[in-house]
Amino acid sequence: MEKMNSLTGKPVGPTVPAIPSVERRMFLRHLGLFTASTAAFLTACSKEAIVSPSTGAAARVAADGTVDLGSGDIGILNYAYALEQLEAAFYTTAVSETKGLSAMDRKALIEIREHEVAHRELFKAALGTAAIPDLEVDFSSIDWNSRNAVFDAANKFESTGVGAYNGAGKLLKTSAFLILAGKIVSVEARHAAYTAYMLYPGKKFDVAHELVNGNGLDVAYTPSQVLSGVQMYIKQKISGANLPS
Repeated sequence: MEKMNSLTGKPVGPTVPAIPSVERRMFLRHLGLFTASTAAFLTACSKEAIVSPSTGAAARVAADGTVDLGSGDIGILNYAYALEQLEAAFYTTAVSETKGLSAMDRKALIEIREHEVAHRELFKAALGTAAIPDLEVDFSSIDWNSRNAVFDAANKFESTGVGAYNGAGKLLKTSAFLILAGKIVSVEARHAAYTAYMLYPGKKFDVAHELVNGNGLDVAYTPSQVLSGVQMYIKQKISGANLPS
């Protein structure tokens, strides 16, 4: 996960966090409430975020299997769709494969998985025939025998996602898509904060400050930075060569 580390910083916290049960229940309660509000917002957004031919060229798959995300707003939506596919696949695998999870750990991963699956399906529906194909993932570098390694990977995925949406927002031309991205990035930020807490209880701001600049703003990553960092987890080569800049 070297490239992901270069985007999000390296963990320096304790090996096995001791999370008080009361604090865990509070986090999960808020996350559960947030799940309901997320479902409502996705229902509304799915009606307004439908791409049209004027928003850019669709994705293309080259003879060597390289997936070109496309251009314009379609390309940016496919970029987000690729990241949401990756996150949804990660959490689906984490729930089924991770060893040593407590019931509360598993509940947290399941609830975050449901958010990511909802995001993935939203982009898939919005893009229609302009969408990239389903991606094949490779999580062989993740230690599924370590609860902490999984939450560390989750935090890196979420933190990278926040920076990705922040960096891509200015590239969108359609206001409905920008509004949609703004709503989803707030969900990713909640996930990033929560997964940081699961690793470093009581020190979440010590971790988060690495992703916030001197003006108190979240970091923003370019598509090329993000794609370079996540390519190791995707079997197909992903190209953002035609994305706006």
